[in-house]
Amino acid sequence: RAASSRPAAEYSVVDEEPGSVLDGRVRPAAKPARAKKAKAGVRPQAPQDNAPAPGVPAQAVEARLPLTLAPQLATLVDRPPPGDWIYELKFDGYRLVARVDGGEVRLFTRNGHDWTSKLRSLAQEIRAMQLPEAWLDGEIVVPGRGGAPDFQLLQNAFDASDTGTIQYYVFDLPHLAGHDLRQVPLKQRRELLQQLLQAHPGERVRFSESFDVLPQNLLHEACELRMEGVIGKRADAPYVSGRSATWIKLKCTQRQEFVIGGWTDPNGSRSGLGSLMLGVHDAQGVLHYAGNVGTGFDQRTLADLVSRLAPLGTGRSPFADAGKERGHWVKPKLVAEISFAGWTREGRLRQAVFHGLRSDKPAAAIVREQPIPAKEAAQRADAEEAAMHATPSRSKTTAARKAAARPPATEAAPATSRLPAGLKLTHPERVIDASTGLTKLDLARYYAEAAPLILPHLQRRPVSLVRGPDGIGGELFFQKHAQGMKIPGVKLLPAELDRDHDPLLEVATGNALMGCVQMNVIEFHTWNATTRAIEKPDRMTFDLDPGEGVQWKQVQEGAQLVRALLQELGLQGFLKTSGGKGLHVVVPLVPKLGWDEVKDVSRAVVEHLATTLPDRFVAKSGPKNRVGRIFVDYLRNG
Repeated sequence: RAASSRPAAEYSVVDEEPGSVLDGRVRPAAKPARAKKAKAGVRPQAPQDNAPAPGVPAQAVEARLPLTLAPQLATLVDRPPPGDWIYELKFDGYRLVARVDGGEVRLFTRNGHDWTSKLRSLAQEIRAMQLPEAWLDGEIVVPGRGGAPDFQLLQNAFDASDTGTIQYYVFDLPHLAGHDLRQVPLKQRRELLQQLLQAHPGERVRFSESFDVLPQNLLHEACELRMEGVIGKRADAPYVSGRSATWIKLKCTQRQEFVIGGWTDPNGSRSGLGSLMLGVHDAQGVLHYAGNVGTGFDQRTLADLVSRLAPLGTGRSPFADAGKERGHWVKPKLVAEISFAGWTREGRLRQAVFHGLRSDKPAAAIVREQPIPAKEAAQRADAEEAAMHATPSRSKTTAARKAAARPPATEAAPATSRLPAGLKLTHPERVIDASTGLTKLDLARYYAEAAPLILPHLQRRPVSLVRGPDGIGGELFFQKHAQGMKIPGVKLLPAELDRDHDPLLEVATGNALMGCVQMNVIEFHTWNATTRAIEKPDRMTFDLDPGEGVQWKQVQEGAQLVRALLQELGLQGFLKTSGGKGLHVVVPLVPKLGWDEVKDVSRAVVEHLATTLPDRFVAKSGPKNRVGRIFVDYLRNG
């Protein structure tokens, strides 16, 4: 034994024998990862002494490390549900997933934004830990007085570009050492994570402990510690991207994000502003006024808010129902974290307190959070796990080719992020994209969560459907008319909108959206006109299609140049991803001109671009014409 022993500095069991992490043979290092101390009566669960059976966990799948990962999100509930749940403290910070791939560490927000440059010191520390390739999931915080996380201090750290005090509490391990662990039960994933961090501790990277007490008692203690609440997770649940009922959250106070739509003048000795005017979106994406917040500010915060709000000023209220409220209106771009005592019957906040701005969440995704009953949460969790377990197991060879990341998803209300009751999804295990392993069930969950953002752009517009019964790698069917197919919820439009053809289609509801997914619809392509004025387009689209040799940065610059030209013409362009290699710039129009006139305008814009900047743009299609240049397609406006 002595002859074969080696100093720890010369040999890392996690790096040299990563499989030993997966079979439970890694023992704690001399310096374990530190965990936050809890008050008396709240004790961490004891580490499991029984080593797992030799070998990789049964549900682990050999797979390459995905490029992206969308985290699992928790559902708000009114009380703890029955069943076997693991409870952790809910941190008052920013969600962060870390991709570790050899010497490269990248840090991403819940929506997929790369924050590595903002958190260089944390990325360097994770790199120095010399972990095997992995995805870590956790929350970044800054401790305040008494040790509890302080969201305002976290915000200040970013504002001052001084992120050295930020700590990273890690609570899940979706990927490790060439294995996809998302189907491994949560309890086992956390055991592997704890072993990993004990073997390779970091000064600011901590394991998020769970606590073996009644959840009601833990919630009480969390509130006493001025924590945000607690998170519960089903012990046997897999890891799924997006909002799920197998993760729940219990909050000490009502607290959520709101969109800032305006501000009022200060009174007395206060400077800057008096209060912020807040709102939330409904299921159709309409922004509704929710009241004001006038406390929780210091002078520094007031000055910062004024500087951020000033460039967003507008002459119109962004709220659909502000009534007689008066203020300085702003474009609804900024998101604020607010705690409050409750809601009035009129849908206004009571005793609201400002806690900071959220730069990790898009304003368009902010809705009113509604807790669901604990019994319903347990039923949903059972249904989700049953759906996952119904997926036939794939061989490790097949899984290695298909394993990958989930696309980032924006937050939506819990009611829209689950699959609708009564939806019958056949073949949920069918792989839609072999390069990523995404299934029909993944697609259904995505469209269910994204419905509040997608439906306003589908309603009152004819739509063409792209169906892929065998996934995107098989034969695709482009369907513009009903053609005898009946999809539940899909509306057949009046025949006069497209004479001598089968009726055009409209997808106007969540049920219709889910019905399309059940019928293997992958893409939705809407017309540039609504059913109210089908012959008068209300938008104009410029499709930037890069030729051979054009880099992504050139495509981005091209979109900015198109937007600049449109602004000179008095037109406002909005960016839209195309699903391919290019970008779309979409211009809203007052529906006055016909299709031919709009097409002529768009062609003139494109020809001017190609004439003025011939090294960047081309107005003629064809691969040979656009080598090293961008073809700006205007034909969809005809």
